[in-house]
Amino acid sequence: MSHAVESMNDGPLETLARAIATQTDTLGHLRFKFEVQQMMLTGAGSTWVSETTRELEGAIGAVQESDEEFRVALADAAAFLAVSPESTLREVAAVAPEPWNYIFRQGREELKTAVERVGALCGENRKLLARGYLATSAALAMLGIDSATSYDATGTPVISARSANILNTKA
Repeated sequence: MSHAVESMNDGPLETLARAIATQTDTLGHLRFKFEVQQMMLTGAGSTWVSETTRELEGAIGAVQESDEEFRVALADAAAFLAVSPESTLREVAAVAPEPWNYIFRQGREELKTAVERVGALCGENRKLLARGYLATSAALAMLGIDSATSYDATGTPVISARSANILNTKA
C-alpha cells in the first residue's frame, strides 16, 4: 500500500521520465529522416529531395512538440522537488531521489548524444545540398542559363536578364 502511495507522489517525476523517453524517440526518428535524406542525396541525386524534406519537416515538428512537453514536465518536476521551475535536467537530477536521479542523468546523456548526432547529420546534409546547388548552377551556367540566385521582397526568384530557355522554341 505504501508503495502505491509513493508511486502516486512521484507523478511529476514519472511524467518527466516519460517526456525524456519521448524526446529521445522523436530525436531518433529525426536522425533517421536525416539519414534517409543523406542516402537520397548521395545515391539517388535530387529525385526524392522534396519528399525527404517534407518528411524532415514533419519529424522536426514532432521534436518541437515533444520538446514543449519535456519543458513542461521538467518545470513540474522541478517544482515538485522544490527547486526553480527554470532548472535544467542536470539540476533536477542532482536533487531527485533514487532511482530518479539515475534515470534523469541517463536520460540527459541520451538526449545529449541524440542532439549531437542529429546536429552532425544536419551539417553533413547541408554540405551535400550546397554542393548539389553549386553543381546545378555550374551546369546551368555552361548552358548559358543564369540560375535564380536571389529573391525579391515577396520571395519570388529574380532571374537575370541573361537567362535563356533550355528549349529553343524556334528550332
